[in-house]
Amino acid sequence: MNIFVTGLNHKTTPLSMRERFSFSEQQQREALKAFLSIPSVKECTLISTCNRTEVYAFSEDEDFQNELLEKTLCELKELNIFNCKKFFYNYSGRKAARHLFKVASGLDSMVLGEDQILGQVKASHELAKECGATSVVLNTLFRDAVTAAKKVKTCTELSKNSISIASLAVKVVSDIFEGQLENKKILVIGAGKIGSLVLKNLGDKNAGMIFVTSRSHGKKVGQQKNYDNLIYIDYKDRYSVVDGCDVVISSTTSPHYTITEDMLKSCLKTNKTRAFVDLAVPRDIDEGIKALCGVVYLNMDDLELEAGRNVGKRAAEAAKAEEIISEFAGEYEKWYEFRKVLPIVKEVQGLVDAILEDRIKQTLSRLKCASEEDLDVVKSSMTGTVKEIFNKLVYSVRECSSSEDMETYFKCLRNVVNSEGR
Repeated sequence: MNIFVTGLNHKTTPLSMRERFSFSEQQQREALKAFLSIPSVKECTLISTCNRTEVYAFSEDEDFQNELLEKTLCELKELNIFNCKKFFYNYSGRKAARHLFKVASGLDSMVLGEDQILGQVKASHELAKECGATSVVLNTLFRDAVTAAKKVKTCTELSKNSISIASLAVKVVSDIFEGQLENKKILVIGAGKIGSLVLKNLGDKNAGMIFVTSRSHGKKVGQQKNYDNLIYIDYKDRYSVVDGCDVVISSTTSPHYTITEDMLKSCLKTNKTRAFVDLAVPRDIDEGIKALCGVVYLNMDDLELEAGRNVGKRAAEAAKAEEIISEFAGEYEKWYEFRKVLPIVKEVQGLVDAILEDRIKQTLSRLKCASEEDLDVVKSSMTGTVKEIFNKLVYSVRECSSSEDMETYFKCLRNVVNSEGR
């Protein structure tokens, strides 16, 4: 299969480099154009999340090299490929398809089995389709990946009591304060999907007063009407409440810091322990705040260490998920190989239909005393029988043969049918 993936993620790349390969939606659109400008790339999709950047490509060139994707990624970010090459992983063929199925199912996530990645995979594919960057090969691949992920969630325990980055962040914060968040004041910066999940998890922990703000002025989150202690503040006023807060959690898509060391230093007056959790890539919070008295600073790399402690509990379910993914990867490979011989199959089908039509005419001409209804029954029966046999034959060859064998079988069948029709 001429399907290729090049990427980097939390397993291969530190946060400081991952954030340099982060793409906004508009940047993704521009990147898709750049990948399609590679002569041998026919289709492509770019996934960019806080923990990974991956480009998927389909090429008809049997000698296509993933280095072309690496080179383009680095050029888009104006980075030296020789400094970045060690971070990239590359897959092709069935391994590339299998990797996407694992990503969509949450098996390659920092938090094993997390749900959010499936929505991100779907959104990335939809954007690529909108940009005209995909066609039948990658559309089918991503559709099957979503289907595989849904089956994993249905048939395993991975998604039951699922852990997300947001819930993990709240758990870590709760541990810092020995499980006591009821009397804590918390500032949540960012009203997007992660911010909303953070608020939900804080609500489940019966957290005390929560201030929430967003860079999008006037944007309020849906949880405000369901949570008594939630107070919306204007983004420019965020520093005015920080001194009274015990926790600050930030998750925006801003290219600039939401909390800087100098501004934080000037506004902190009370000496106490404060936890700052940065869930953004690129980072929202200036890492320099670690030097300030009483500050506990955590970013995505720190949360990865915490996530690793939960892997053992989910290993058995992950093994079940791997079996499901193997099944889907195999089915996709069969579909992919079958499409190569589809023109021959359609040619054979056309020859069969022509012979069938001729036999039907011959048969009906001999039934001179039959009613129109009886003639229709005979015609329908002959057509149905031939189609059933032909479809079973095609399905059997598709399921049990290699690509080379399929081509040989259908070419032989074409010759036989062709000679029969003469």
